[in-house]
Amino acid sequence: MKNAGIFICGFVFGAAALLLLLTILASLYTPPTPHLKPPATITVILHPPWSGYMAETTKAVTIPAKSQDDVFRRLVPETYYGDANDRSPPIVAEAIVTHPDETRTRILVREGGKNPAVVSVDGIHYFYAKNESDVFAGATEIIRLVREIAYEQQTKK
Repeated sequence: MKNAGIFICGFVFGAAALLLLLTILASLYTPPTPHLKPPATITVILHPPWSGYMAETTKAVTIPAKSQDDVFRRLVPETYYGDANDRSPPIVAEAIVTHPDETRTRILVREGGKNPAVVSVDGIHYFYAKNESDVFAGATEIIRLVREIAYEQQTKK
């Protein structure tokens, strides 16, 4: 009976150590970077407060073929950023990429400051978009491109 107390203490401490180890390993896990297939079409919806300035863009804006590469390369995930939480930057846009095989990928875009946009295909795991030398602030550039396209489309009507 004297050994039962020692056995229970050993079991509790062992279980706590195992739980701590599993928690540490889970926090070190980096999800694989999603691979995006080339786009056939891209549709972008800007979220408030980014939607109303310069052009009415609260509706979906279809990106014309000539501008698809400029938008798409700012959406391609590259480097793991982290998971969504209360301190995550705001969502500024949502892009729906339709691929040539008719599948669709929904991409959430968050502000990343003077970095590439912060993008997610699942709403949980976020990645910095592809970091290219001519991209200074990816989310801001996506907003600017979509606003310009929306303005052009409105003035043609």
